[in-house]
Amino acid sequence: MTDGSLHVPPAPGAPSPLLPGPPLTRPPRCSSMAPAVLLLFLPGLLLAAGQGQPVPGNGASPPSLVVALMARNAAHALPYSLGALERLHYPKERTSIWCATDHNEDATLEVLRRWLESVRPLYHSVVWRVQEAPRWYPEETGPKEWPKERYEHVMKLRQEALDYARENKADYILYTDADNVLTNNQTVQLLMAKNKTLVAPMLDAQTGFSNFWCGITPQGFYRRTPDYYPTKNRQRVGCFPVPMVHSTFLLDLRKEESNKLAFHPPHPNYTWTFDDIIVFAYSCLASRAQGYVCNDHVFGSINVPPLPHHSLEDDQLNFVHLMLESMVEGFPFTTSQYVSPPEKHPDKMGFDEVFLINLRRRPERRERMLRSLYEQEISCRVLDAVDGRALNSSDIKLLGVNLLPGFYDPFSGRTLTKGEVGCFLSHYKIWKERKMMRLLDDIRTAKLEWDLM
Repeated sequence: MTDGSLHVPPAPGAPSPLLPGPPLTRPPRCSSMAPAVLLLFLPGLLLAAGQGQPVPGNGASPPSLVVALMARNAAHALPYSLGALERLHYPKERTSIWCATDHNEDATLEVLRRWLESVRPLYHSVVWRVQEAPRWYPEETGPKEWPKERYEHVMKLRQEALDYARENKADYILYTDADNVLTNNQTVQLLMAKNKTLVAPMLDAQTGFSNFWCGITPQGFYRRTPDYYPTKNRQRVGCFPVPMVHSTFLLDLRKEESNKLAFHPPHPNYTWTFDDIIVFAYSCLASRAQGYVCNDHVFGSINVPPLPHHSLEDDQLNFVHLMLESMVEGFPFTTSQYVSPPEKHPDKMGFDEVFLINLRRRPERRERMLRSLYEQEISCRVLDAVDGRALNSSDIKLLGVNLLPGFYDPFSGRTLTKGEVGCFLSHYKIWKERKMMRLLDDIRTAKLEWDLM
């Protein structure tokens, strides 16, 4: 152990309660990863059985599951994606975690180490494959570029996770990426219930991006189809056969069609682009393992992939936008109970003051806006709005507000509503306060002597 992490060996001859067969052993190191360090955390304390809803399996126990997670430069997203994994309603004693990280420039390694050490007693087993150096691939010009060497490395890691699951007789393997957040805690049960060899939960994003393709060309490139956007926008709902799923998907290792699936090496007849998701799509085609995408539930969100010239800061900003959009849609991200996101440093963006106007009877909107501003590192002062619903004509007259004679909204053809009057008065209250403050500043600047003002 070169990094001081925990290593808990299995008791001699102890049976494996999750994965039938011989006790779990240290997998062999990949020959192309000489500087890598492979860590294996084996079961410590186990939670009592019955967490979440049981799913059909072979016998009384739910199927065994391996969750495979790879992370690089994802410290900003991991507290949310790991938190989502924690809250999946699937028995943790039937779940193993396989995790890999390398080539990091941020705190990804530290975040994962802290989380794995915290959750180790909860899961059947935790395997950690970590490479602390180097931070870049030789041909990279930026942290978001994908040279051929990086594609091949990712393929080998995905294959290593698949081999681990097969060798240990797991029933399923769930692949997921560090910036995929499964807000639906029933995701595993819902996907298992589909009884498909390969099935993906459709993940939402800020744009037209998602984790599936509806069409693929004979050369292995993306093909536009009339089915994609109706599926992405849930204008048609269900589980649909597709030529590619990626990022987050569930593979049923009990199905015969899964036996020949592989990420690396590519199929002997493979001539398409050297890309991990396309290589796997070809493997599915060659093995006649049909993939499906399901959009009959809201499962979670996926970050839009950054462009090769983007920086880590660009990727972090994209993730903030994803988080805010999911919050608006009613599916907020919740952090892990073991690791926290990087600390924010809100400011006023150079303004004297930033006001948040909010009706006191809408505290949920206040909390949502406060969190949105905090995530964007904007500090504000909360001001109670004037509630137009509580105003009557006499109140409005006492405030000295008079409507323009004959005014009608040019779009709706009506006069102002009480809500619009309340909105105006809320902003007017701020304007009067700031106007008085500016007047006081002018008086101080002029150094006038006043006995009474």
